[in-house]
Amino acid sequence: MGFSREICWGPSSNGGTSPSAEAALEGEVHNLAELAAKLGISTPDNPSELVAVAYEKWGCGCAREFNGAFAFYVRDPVRRILVLARDPAGRIPLYYRQTEGGLVFSTDLDEIERLSRSPGEIDVGSLNFYLALRYIPAPRTIFRDVRKVPTGHALVFDTHSGKLSEIDNRALPLSEVRCGDEVELVPELGELFRDAVGKRLRAGESPAVLLSGGLDSSLVAALVSELSPEPMRTFTVGYLHRGYDERLYAKLVSDRLDTDHREVVVEPAENLLVKCVSELPEPLADPSIIPTYRVLSLVAEHSGTVISGDGADGLFLGLRTHGMSLCHLAAGRVVRGPVKYARRALAAAFPEDHKLRVFLEDLDSRNFFLRRNMVFTEKQRRKLFKRKILEELGEDIDAPERYIATLFDFHDGTFGARMGFFSHAREADDVMAKVHALSVSRGLRVRTPFLDPRLVEFALGKVPANLKRRGGVSKYLLKKLAERYLPAKFPLERKRGFNPPLSSWIRREWRDFSAGILLDGSDRFFEREYVKRLLHLNRDPAYDQTRRLFALMVFGIWETVRE
Repeated sequence: MGFSREICWGPSSNGGTSPSAEAALEGEVHNLAELAAKLGISTPDNPSELVAVAYEKWGCGCAREFNGAFAFYVRDPVRRILVLARDPAGRIPLYYRQTEGGLVFSTDLDEIERLSRSPGEIDVGSLNFYLALRYIPAPRTIFRDVRKVPTGHALVFDTHSGKLSEIDNRALPLSEVRCGDEVELVPELGELFRDAVGKRLRAGESPAVLLSGGLDSSLVAALVSELSPEPMRTFTVGYLHRGYDERLYAKLVSDRLDTDHREVVVEPAENLLVKCVSELPEPLADPSIIPTYRVLSLVAEHSGTVISGDGADGLFLGLRTHGMSLCHLAAGRVVRGPVKYARRALAAAFPEDHKLRVFLEDLDSRNFFLRRNMVFTEKQRRKLFKRKILEELGEDIDAPERYIATLFDFHDGTFGARMGFFSHAREADDVMAKVHALSVSRGLRVRTPFLDPRLVEFALGKVPANLKRRGGVSKYLLKKLAERYLPAKFPLERKRGFNPPLSSWIRREWRDFSAGILLDGSDRFFEREYVKRLLHLNRDPAYDQTRRLFALMVFGIWETVRE
């Protein structure tokens, strides 16, 4: 699967004798028939055949016309350029490395090392981003000199001069409507979502749906059940930890839809985490890599295609952090004078590492939200990194903070709209990277109707924030739609998804395992005494360090497996 190439550059590089463009696409395009009609050709069996024709008609921006999950390249021998492009949701990665002789590119990060005949060297700047955010945002990768094409962008490589340039092909709304009519928006949302699901169904395929028991996947399952003529299979994950086990709710939906339902129980097996991380091209500290690995392994035994509910949280303000930040905003409007000073004094009374400290510090709501999206803050990273790493980073130690602030401020809307845009934008390098890495190794195709570009444009540009979260109800508009499809007693306000009881695992079952990973391995980058302190603090739930320890564990395992 995928493609890998090396393109040389220089005056003699003419791309061959044929004047026709050469193209290849990895992934799926869901509007092939519509595109073929626009181009005046018959619908091809292989979407790669359409790319060259689309490029000749629409140029470097042709990716805007495609609805799907894809990465492609086009080599134009006439203009002597190479175009690399990714879909607007970034579901397929596309890596590249500029060498002395040209450009190597691939949808597989390991292939870059092979093609460029040079081993990858860890980039401490990217490691700094990883520890701050739990993922590495494009165009960075964990390796020095290797980059990935940003989500929804096209990279143009001039094979004559060796020059690289970028084109932003996204059509994301950057402003927000301030009001909307719920009565009109719910039916429009329903029509868009129905068509998005329908476009991801294929004749003769028995669709599989990842059913977490939450709103998004349950709504996907309901639409698939209605639209697919083939019997549907559903798959879910459970835990022995009762507070995280949502198999009951998944079974409620499965019974309602009469699906062929299968479950897998995830236990805190140490080798399970090692297996998960070994399949990641880059370190990624999303705790749901563990259940995603297990459920996709189960799906692969029964189906080659799966439809998921990923993408709705950012578009419809469904995360817990969204609710907390909006409460913080509301509180900031009424907290004044002596109360504000009292809160500062109370914050100072809490130790720096206490998990309640961030709720009491004198942060505006923007910075509160951004802090909630950080794993290690700049101050903490200064304590974690060895002196030589800090010297190498220099003033760029705060680059992750500047990056997320710029991403948040990129949107010109209300506080809620900016949170939604921010959360949607980061999913490509986080959630989508996880899903792709763990599905491609199993030969699975994962389709995500919530990330249909028309639905994304509708959610970000036509639905005001007060219809996404209203009166404390998250994903308000989506829940209004769900009332048509889900059982009357379905608990819409729950939110666990596939997330595991990671805090409990690290504090108990993985206590010795995590200490072994963090203290017995390489200490090239981190101050061991500070890591010991984190492990000690984590024994007390009031000083929970789960996210930080997990990020260090994933990197430690990834680095060991790579060696």
